[in-house]
Amino acid sequence: MLSVLATECEMVLGLLNHMLDPDAAVIWKRVLCMEVFRGIHAEPALVRSIYAHFDEQDGKRDIIRNHMAIMVRLAAEKPSIIGLGQQSTIPAISSQVEDESDEQAALQAEGVAGTIGAAMTLRSSAAPGISTYGSNMRIPCIEQLDKLEPPSVPPAYLYSLVLTCVTSFSEGLARFLLPFSIPVEVRSKKKQRPIKDDEQQETETPEKDERPVMARKPRLTRSQSISGSKLPINPLSLESHVLYSQIRGSASMVDTCWPALLATYSTFFHAALDSEYYHSLVRSFQKFSQVAGLLGLSTPRDAFLTTLGKNAVPPSVVSAFAIPSSALHMAERRDARRRENGFQGSESKLGPLPNTTVDKPRQSVDLGGVTLNTRNLLCLRALVNLGIALGPILQSAWSIILETLQQADLVITHISLQRRGTHNGQTTPIAGTDNAFVGDIGNEIAAVNTAATRMFESCRDLPDEAFLDVVRSLKGLLRDLHSYEDRDVVRNPVSAQRPSTHRRTTSTAGTIPGLDQDVRLNEFVVESMSKLIDYNTPRLLEKPPEENGWEIIVGTLINVLSAQQFDTDLRLRAASTLSTLVNLTANPDIFEDVRDQVRWQGLAALNWQINSLYPSDGNDSKASKACEQDLHNLALETMHGVLEQYGDVLNLGWDYVFSIVSSVFEEPSKLREGSKTQGQMDSILPEVVLTKSPKLVRSAFGSLQLIGSEFLSSVPKECLSNLLLTMYYFCCQQDDFNISLTSTTLFLNVSDHFWNDKGTLDLQDCKDAIDAIPRNGPWTTDEDNATEYAVIWLQLLLLLVDSTTDPRLEVRHSALHTIFRILDTSAEKLRPEDLIVCQQLVVLRILSRNETAYQIGKASNVSDQLKEVLNWNETAGIMLNDISGLFGQYLQAMVKQIRFQDVWEPFGQYLQSFLQRRSLTLSAAVYTSIGRILSAESEKADIFPCTILAWNLWRKENPAHHTDLLTSKPGENQVALLAYVRCFAQIYVLMDDAIDAKQVSSVLEQLLICATLSSPTPYSGDIDNMSPLQHEIVSSLRMIRTGIVGTAATLISSMASFITLPYKRDDTLSEQRGPTFVALSKAVMDLIRECITNHLDEKSLYSGSSLSEALNSLIMPIRLKYRWHIDGKDPSLWKKATTTILNILKGIIPKLNELQSQDSDISPIWRNMIDSCDAIISASQPAFAFPTDINIDEDFDIAAFHQLNSMFVPVLGSNFVTDKLRRTFSESLFKNSIIHEPHPDDLPHPDQELLDCLRSTHIGRTQDLPPSSRSKMAYVLVDKLFHLVAEHDGSKERVKLAQAAAPYLILRVGLVLKAYLLDQPLRGRMPQPTSQKVEMLYILRRLVELDCEPRAIPDAPGVVSEHKKHLYRIYGLATKALRVARRNEEMQKALTQIIETVSLDFGV
Repeated sequence: MLSVLATECEMVLGLLNHMLDPDAAVIWKRVLCMEVFRGIHAEPALVRSIYAHFDEQDGKRDIIRNHMAIMVRLAAEKPSIIGLGQQSTIPAISSQVEDESDEQAALQAEGVAGTIGAAMTLRSSAAPGISTYGSNMRIPCIEQLDKLEPPSVPPAYLYSLVLTCVTSFSEGLARFLLPFSIPVEVRSKKKQRPIKDDEQQETETPEKDERPVMARKPRLTRSQSISGSKLPINPLSLESHVLYSQIRGSASMVDTCWPALLATYSTFFHAALDSEYYHSLVRSFQKFSQVAGLLGLSTPRDAFLTTLGKNAVPPSVVSAFAIPSSALHMAERRDARRRENGFQGSESKLGPLPNTTVDKPRQSVDLGGVTLNTRNLLCLRALVNLGIALGPILQSAWSIILETLQQADLVITHISLQRRGTHNGQTTPIAGTDNAFVGDIGNEIAAVNTAATRMFESCRDLPDEAFLDVVRSLKGLLRDLHSYEDRDVVRNPVSAQRPSTHRRTTSTAGTIPGLDQDVRLNEFVVESMSKLIDYNTPRLLEKPPEENGWEIIVGTLINVLSAQQFDTDLRLRAASTLSTLVNLTANPDIFEDVRDQVRWQGLAALNWQINSLYPSDGNDSKASKACEQDLHNLALETMHGVLEQYGDVLNLGWDYVFSIVSSVFEEPSKLREGSKTQGQMDSILPEVVLTKSPKLVRSAFGSLQLIGSEFLSSVPKECLSNLLLTMYYFCCQQDDFNISLTSTTLFLNVSDHFWNDKGTLDLQDCKDAIDAIPRNGPWTTDEDNATEYAVIWLQLLLLLVDSTTDPRLEVRHSALHTIFRILDTSAEKLRPEDLIVCQQLVVLRILSRNETAYQIGKASNVSDQLKEVLNWNETAGIMLNDISGLFGQYLQAMVKQIRFQDVWEPFGQYLQSFLQRRSLTLSAAVYTSIGRILSAESEKADIFPCTILAWNLWRKENPAHHTDLLTSKPGENQVALLAYVRCFAQIYVLMDDAIDAKQVSSVLEQLLICATLSSPTPYSGDIDNMSPLQHEIVSSLRMIRTGIVGTAATLISSMASFITLPYKRDDTLSEQRGPTFVALSKAVMDLIRECITNHLDEKSLYSGSSLSEALNSLIMPIRLKYRWHIDGKDPSLWKKATTTILNILKGIIPKLNELQSQDSDISPIWRNMIDSCDAIISASQPAFAFPTDINIDEDFDIAAFHQLNSMFVPVLGSNFVTDKLRRTFSESLFKNSIIHEPHPDDLPHPDQELLDCLRSTHIGRTQDLPPSSRSKMAYVLVDKLFHLVAEHDGSKERVKLAQAAAPYLILRVGLVLKAYLLDQPLRGRMPQPTSQKVEMLYILRRLVELDCEPRAIPDAPGVVSEHKKHLYRIYGLATKALRVARRNEEMQKALTQIIETVSLDFGV
């Protein structure tokens, strides 16, 4: 018809448009015109045809465009009729109908507790609005019959017709154009699968509630399409389509009519509409927006999206909450949202986050009538659905949708928290609120939440460029980043190698002043990024980072987590999201061709995250530092987790791994505040590594330990230096002692890895490369591959060498043990010349650093100087123990090398320095090390230079003179002296031929010093058994060979000193008792007996003083038998000496005759024999009391005396023995034969003759005199005197003995008789004491029996007897005693017999 009646139709339609003008016609006519247009719009094809015939034709009226413009004016003609206001409301209707509207009830509620805050009071008679019940006519005007009066038209009927025309126009365009945008593949799939009702409702009507649908993460497969579904087809591109002209016309109609249409929609969005009209309005608006988007008309699309966003979150609502952050905790916000099933509804993967303290004061907000209602949420859901429908082609318009969601999230949460109060930690609704409608609004919010979730889920099907638009838009929503973006932040390591392809996109939505100051808006960005990561895992793991949005996502999250002005909760949430992203890279199903690159990206992201946490200015608050440490720790734990999963197959990114692990340290510094020796210590102390936090150190070390124990084979050669430095830093850090100890052991694993991987290493020519390596940074060398490994291995050892001067004792000891375990396990694979290199570069450097540290510590003035010195000595001891093991094991191989002396001589110098410290512990270590080295199996000639060096050290430094550094007094030196003596034994074995008698004397002197100055043995004595030191001394004495002239005499003299050691010690001069030397003395007695016996034929034995010294040393224990109280087990020391001296004399006495004939001076030996006899027969007064077994001792001495008497008495009368010695012997017999102590006046004085004392008189004694405790020995000696004076063979020897003994025999008898005649008269009738009586009777009887040697006693005048001359000498005493003994018949008889014998023999 239009083509036939084009002019007429143009006129009619133009007239109809004109009649709509308020000035052109009355109301009912205008209504009729609109009803006509309502019919036209009900036929979309007719609308297209009208537009094509008139609007698109030149010279024709613009029917449709004019109609759209007229509807703009018409809609806003009378705002009061349609209830125009700030936002859409519900018309005022009857209460009966009102009760039937759930939505109206929800909107009229005075408040919804905990969800959306207070609502406006919508029941208003001043805003009638448009409704199905009050704005429609039962019979349209056009259908009514002709009447005289015009029909009654409701005031809002005309405007309801305008609204109907607008919605019909939009839906007609959508019904025609939308099918053309569906790709063919999608159509075929839809034919195979019926569309479900809920899907249809989601895409077409946002009226029904939706339920959340959780997307299931697909497993990565190559068949899966990551590029997403096909892009929707722009209908304008279908030029060959039969309906292309209509498509193009429809597009033209959209392009020309959208401003008027948008203005009309905007009017009705603020009008009072009932639910049906409002849903229709939103539905048609959504469809027109979708059509504009599909046609590629970005301007109308963005305009409609912006309008829909403003109706979803009105600017007035957002402005009301654009205030500085109040003191609302993030935790409260999460709790409120969880209780109310809030908009975003996703909990952070971090779990419970710490509360964030907000410094700003709480501010009260007057909410008034500002709120979000169900219609706002309906618009919001429509906007989200547009995002789902137009996602692939939205481009920058994504920011409109996302920012609207961001604002809605802020408003809903903010209102919810402000509407609640807190009392004692319990959330309580404000009084007066009504909870009856929580479910209605909550359901709408849940529907929006589900739609938003599905929108993010649909992003996984977007093409790469469209997905980039989404993440760019999200990044553009970050607020309050100005202070961070100006900072000097480490550049993204991913984008550093690829140029950036995007800029921050500024949102086209209405920006509300002050809103971007609210940091809480950024939580939406973080949560949205988290969802995008969850739904786009395949894309992120397979596409290049510049195509899949990796760089933008990582950069956005790092921008948030590194912004110090943000809340801690938000920063931790962003870090958790980034950790989730990095954890995805550990997926074992990632395709091999991209796996390494993806994992490299993940590690680079973690490294970027950590570097961004610490600004260059360093001006961080305390709270910010705590948060950054938590963020740092999360990154470390994330890396540890991914390493556990793919560390064994990681090929790229190791540099980032070590950078992340090392990030817990500050810049290395060796400066020590307050140290006066700072400059000196700087050369030998390890790095002073400062850490950011002990917690971070522990987290990072877990990864390092994992690498060092499990993944060394995966670490590339280029990163080995980083690995070693990282381990070194952990060893030097001071925060965790156990980590420092464990770090040293990791070096052993790395060394084993080198050897297992390379097999052999050539260490020659590595010294120059080692010297060129920086001490505190990674390094590379220009050497070939094999040499580079050797250099790295040596640097591993040198880093441990640095740790040997760590201030902590246990750490440096652990480093030492690790060094030598490495050398021990590697030495078998090294050539001898390489071992020399190790000794030079490692061992000597260790010794040098220890010596330097000791000297500095000794010179310091710190209060704990002594402790420092002791610690360094202890370290040196451990060091020497390990070094000696290495030297000893491989000495035979190294000693043949030309450069061996370059190692051994400096080593000897360090040993001498250690000995000069005069530390017992260190001295023990030195000599133990020397002995251990020299004990290695090798030829004497090869190691002779080593032996000479050891000998020179040994003879110069005796540790017996060293002291306990703690007390500055002699300390526990048993260990040191034991090592010293054992070292001599090893030295003597190797150089016995080179030691002469003079050197032997020096050795014996040092051994004697060791024994004399040794400390007591802990927990055991040396009375019954020798101490280990004494045992070693005896062994050393025994091993000395006496073949060299003079050696035997020197050895015997020295051993004599050892024998007398028990008697020379003075316990009163020391605070603690020293060793007793009893067992040592006994052992040396056996040695000296053997030595003398073996050298009886040597003249030097007798010519010198050695034999005399030996005999004197043995006489001392015998003489002090009862004056020295320490004996131990049998035999006692004096008995052992007695037996030893008897055995010695038994061998030497026969040799004396031979020596006498050679005019040798052996008188000292005779004197020693007489002294030994005197010692045996005597028993001086004991220091305490005589022992209970004195009779046994007496029998022992008697037997010894008899044995000795039989050996030397026969030769005692020879001409080579002086009379003085014989008189000394006789005097000894006389003194020890006395049974009862005589009166002092009865004994001869030095200035008188021997027998003159018998003529003196004095007052007698009446007390009973106790007999001698050794009476038996006394009787034996009495008999011996009688025996010596008795007649034998008449030889000159016997005569001389008789002459020497006769005076003492007469004196011995005279003392008995004199005591009797002086004492007995005083007793009266009391009998003589029995013991004295027995003694007197025994002597009188022996006098009578004795036939003395005729020449023993000089002749007296008138005396002619030859054998009874002794009776004449005591005759006067006998006659006097006879007068006293008149009452004692037995005594009288004995005395009478003497008188008679004298009378008969002298002829009286």
